[in-house]
Amino acid sequence: MENFCQTGNLEHKDGYDVCRDVKKMTLPSGILRYDLTLIYPKKQTKGHYHVNDEPELYEVISGIANFLIQNRDASQTYMVEAQEKDKVIIPIGFSMRTINPSDDKILIISNWIKDDVKNDYNAFKNLQKPIRLKPKKILQELENLDFLLNPQKYKDFLTVENLYDKIDF
Repeated sequence: MENFCQTGNLEHKDGYDVCRDVKKMTLPSGILRYDLTLIYPKKQTKGHYHVNDEPELYEVISGIANFLIQNRDASQTYMVEAQEKDKVIIPIGFSMRTINPSDDKILIISNWIKDDVKNDYNAFKNLQKPIRLKPKKILQELENLDFLLNPQKYKDFLTVENLYDKIDF
């Protein structure tokens, strides 16, 4: 897509493009990085954990996204179905893979993450059948984004039960 990455550093992946370092935000406790990801129809990201189990905040800019998340031992596996403008928080200790389910539309998502986060692409487990979820409105306690820099301080809020509603099949 033309004009996708006007600022930042463009990385071409298999089935998607990432525009890293679009902007930064300095908070009292550290620096956050804002990235954009463009996922082509019927494609998905590779999937990863954060080495230090940091949370991450995503927003669907354009399209529909399925966020496949699971904890490290794969005992909790969820599919978060998000629409445009939905915000999705990846809880502490969960992996994440983003899927574009569309046959013909590009998906664009943004994310805020701690600037120095390290990804582990090798630890993504064989997936169990996920429980389908949809995002709840972000809790007031999380609106200041400090949870991205100090996740342990907010661990009681950063639970699947607080962040999502189940979707019945």
